Amino acid sequence: MPHNTFCHIEFDSTDLARSQRFFEGLFGWTFRAFGEKMVVFGLGDQHLGGLQKADNVAPGRSPSVWIEVASLDPMVTKAVGSGGSLERGREEVPGVGWSAVVKDPDGNFVGLVEFSRQEG
Repeated sequence: MPHNTFCHIEFDSTDLARSQRFFEGLFGWTFRAFGEKMVVFGLGDQHLGGLQKADNVAPGRSPSVWIEVASLDPMVTKAVGSGGSLERGREEVPGVGWSAVVKDPDGNFVGLVEFSRQEG
């Protein structure tokens, strides 16, 4: 997947099983567990996103979008320098890579992810 493109959309869900049934019935997405509080979904071999377990879902907080970047830290700096703000700094996502969340000037959340690259 090229850098600077959407790579993941994430919906909050108070009931993961119910949400899975809804999206599977609507779009035919398939699901697999990803840790204790998340399931990821896709269509065929294509990864699309995830459902994140939440105690409640506040309007305007879901879904969140994630954009793949070549190098996380410079993009966070660029986002803040372009009028955005940092919501959540660099965090490791085991088996995936590194992520951070910034806000655009209007307060919209934008997730940034730098995927780990396997040698071989």
